[in-house]
Amino acid sequence: MKTKILIPRSMNLNRAGAEVTRLLSNVRILTLACLLVAAPATAQVNYAVFDSTAYVTSSPGASGDIVIASTYNGYPVTRIRYFAFSGCTSLRSVIIPNSVTTIDQEPFIGCTSLTNLSVDAANPVLSSLDGVLFNKAQTTLITYPAARLGGYVIPGSVTSIQGYAFRNCTSLTSVTIPSGVTGIGYNAFSGCTNLTSVTIPNSVTGLGYQAFSGCAGLTNVIIGNSVPGLSGAFSDCANLTTVTIPASVTSIDSLAFNGCASLTNLSVDAANPTYSSIEGVLFNKAQTTLIIFPPGRGSYVIPDSVTQIGTGLYAGSAGAFKNCTSLTNVIIGNSVTNIGSGAFSACTNLTRLTIPASVINLGYAAFYGSSRLTNFTFLGNAPRLVFDMDGGFAQFDSVGAGAKVYYYCGATGWGTSYGPLPTVMLCPPQFAPGSAGVKPGGFGFTLNFLTNQTVVEASANLVNWQPIWTNTLPAASADFVDPEWLHHSNRFYRARSD
Repeated sequence: MKTKILIPRSMNLNRAGAEVTRLLSNVRILTLACLLVAAPATAQVNYAVFDSTAYVTSSPGASGDIVIASTYNGYPVTRIRYFAFSGCTSLRSVIIPNSVTTIDQEPFIGCTSLTNLSVDAANPVLSSLDGVLFNKAQTTLITYPAARLGGYVIPGSVTSIQGYAFRNCTSLTSVTIPSGVTGIGYNAFSGCTNLTSVTIPNSVTGLGYQAFSGCAGLTNVIIGNSVPGLSGAFSDCANLTTVTIPASVTSIDSLAFNGCASLTNLSVDAANPTYSSIEGVLFNKAQTTLIIFPPGRGSYVIPDSVTQIGTGLYAGSAGAFKNCTSLTNVIIGNSVTNIGSGAFSACTNLTRLTIPASVINLGYAAFYGSSRLTNFTFLGNAPRLVFDMDGGFAQFDSVGAGAKVYYYCGATGWGTSYGPLPTVMLCPPQFAPGSAGVKPGGFGFTLNFLTNQTVVEASANLVNWQPIWTNTLPAASADFVDPEWLHHSNRFYRARSD
């Protein structure tokens, strides 16, 4: 750059020399300032040397636009280490030299202002397109900058989306996954809170652990018919309401839809060889095991075909009703023999539960964290409490304050406590002989020996029972009358003490 300095003729030589010196000094300062503004930062990047090669290490102060050096202390910079720029919230862009051939897991996690990743065209392993990082052939999408606004159409050349590629890209509102993609890595889209819908194409044969977990804005998802399993895939998708599971899915873990507070319907393709659904609830094919109850549902009557709640008795293998915070009432059928680990954990609006006499095993942490659950009524002998090596028993840990276990006289295996909870023996009320018949106001009878709260239940089929009358005060006897008896073709009654 040429600089012209004009000196008036009237100025003497001494003053002219001083003025030239001053002007040249200002020019140098201005030029240096322009260079400082225009040049990307390099000093903010930290390096380390190991085994004759250099790599980018933790650089928490990186911000603005940075250029990664190709050499450091005479050694080639070949690698960007794990979480190297983690939490650099002011980092806008990164230029990667041709020497870097390895990028470890999530080097740009938490870079909430990052909009552009650029790779030197001579790099033999990596490349970039429109600010997105790929492998050289652009068949694998490695990292999408977190601050890119709006939607994104993944190039048709891509066959694999690497794990964590879009993680915490909260500005991403839509994504189009091309039909050539066969694999979506673990946590690939986790934390994309503004992603509202996604279509997983039929080409996808591998869906990584928690691939879409924490996508709180996700309301609609289409799962392709080649996906083999769902492992935590949609956990904590708080606004997801309904999911259709294709015939290809033969593996679903207990975390697949954990924390999906709005989920009310799980529908399974009739051709699926492993799973089935009834009224939006997920079962095994034979419908003997209830696997996942949608967390957004309220009350529920478990079908009589069910013998097991949850897929196992040990930690991490069940949780059929886990985190069902909308669940207020559930009736467990008389065929259930096993309640799996975590089966009713964190059901924070469930207050009481009746366990049928058929239950013989109670899994680890079955009711853990159900903070309002205070009444456990067992209709039969004491089930075996299943032990877990990591956490002991914990069936009743963090349940409601003052919780008690109630059992009926004549049942075996009970003592003064069951697990950590105190027990209360209930003796059922007795029907007074000859008292049943038509009374003023309806059909009724007299109950004797009311030592606890007494509940009369009615049924039309001797299978499904509903409470219709409650007496809260202990008494020698009480009269019951059902004014609705004429409205039913069949009406059966039974009484219990709580």
